[in-house]
Amino acid sequence: MRRRAETHKPGRVTKIVDGVEVREELAEITLEGTDPMYGKLRIVNFLMDEMGQKHRLQEGDGVDVVVGADEVEPDKS
Repeated sequence: MRRRAETHKPGRVTKIVDGVEVREELAEITLEGTDPMYGKLRIVNFLMDEMGQKHRLQEGDGVDVVVGADEVEPDKS
């Protein structure tokens, strides 16, 4: 049986960046309660809600980042 491990981290959008390689706008998010060296991530600034409406993040928006992974049994070969 697979179990899903996940954690929730609060964060805040600190800046909106024009993507060089992606050609899309990126939102830089700073996570709270993490090491400053590792507490930033960038995502494509294109979100869609349950109703199919498109949304963009703005500087200063609060976000809840969910990081998850499936726990898988190691190979015994």
